[in-house]
Amino acid sequence: MWVRVLVAIILIAGFSIAWKIYDRIPVQVVGQQHASGSVHMEEQEFFEGLAETTGLPLEISYTPVDTLGFKDTHQLIMLREGALDLVSLRFFQNAWAEPALLGVDLFGGAVDIETSYAVMQAYAPALDRRLQDRFNVKLLGMWPFGPQVFFCRTAVESLQDLEGLRVRVGNETFSPLIEYFGASPVIMSFEDVQMGLRRELIDCAVSSAASANAAGWPEYSTHFFRLRTQAGINGYVINLNLWNRLSSHQQESLEQAFKAYVDSVWASVEQLHVQFTACNTGQPCREGTSYNLIEAEPSEQDYQLLRQAFKEVVFPGWAEHCDQLYPGCSDEWRELVEPVLMRKAGVSQ
Repeated sequence: MWVRVLVAIILIAGFSIAWKIYDRIPVQVVGQQHASGSVHMEEQEFFEGLAETTGLPLEISYTPVDTLGFKDTHQLIMLREGALDLVSLRFFQNAWAEPALLGVDLFGGAVDIETSYAVMQAYAPALDRRLQDRFNVKLLGMWPFGPQVFFCRTAVESLQDLEGLRVRVGNETFSPLIEYFGASPVIMSFEDVQMGLRRELIDCAVSSAASANAAGWPEYSTHFFRLRTQAGINGYVINLNLWNRLSSHQQESLEQAFKAYVDSVWASVEQLHVQFTACNTGQPCREGTSYNLIEAEPSEQDYQLLRQAFKEVVFPGWAEHCDQLYPGCSDEWRELVEPVLMRKAGVSQ
């Protein structure tokens, strides 16, 4: 009798272990590149603790995008094909496949973090629907790298100083804008910018104070022009096949975890900007690498010129491109985002 009881206990324990193994959910996460510095490190820490935070049976495998051997410009396509599970999506790099991504952070539209946050909240539901329809992914949250400012290896103290210079852009979407200021756009990936500055292939590039510091841009720059052009918004997306495997309770737990994380990023982004601005300009630097760039503060005339460029070049160009792939795209943006900009920053179309 005791033998049968012992065998039964062993079988039950075996089934329990097998069920727990079967119940595990493997998740391949593609994160931000190493060059994003503190953004990458905090993101990796978040994902490595996600199973404990949510209580879900997740087996997270986190890999920075720059170690995978494929371009970060194809993240949406690979998600749609089922090759990826969950991605720290680079909006700017994937806008060629889905221009609606840029609608949340158009160059010159929202130039302060408070307005950028309000735009993000207004546009998020529409962007989520678009991504689900076209790429079979759900948007879990959006967050900013921080104010996007200019790093130059020559004297730039106003937008007018860009005339005749070569300015790095990530893709052709922003070429008309750079040309609007009398500069020549040079298409170059983020990871190649430091080399581009060092070899004098470009004169300026735009990024956040923290990311540029982590990537070593100030090493081959001389001027730090603090004109805020946008917030550098990116986001997290999950393949719907994986999302639909989760129960409603599990989905809610995952959404709450991502909301708490991205909210913390929004709350700390200004502090991070101030901190790395100090590092880039020879002030006391608690974190990052100390440089001695010449700091130039933008004038109201610079912001007026930026708003003018937004109205005459940025929005019309984006609207035409987005409407081609997504009829009604610009009308939807006007309905959702334009009231926010008019209320927060006085921008109208």
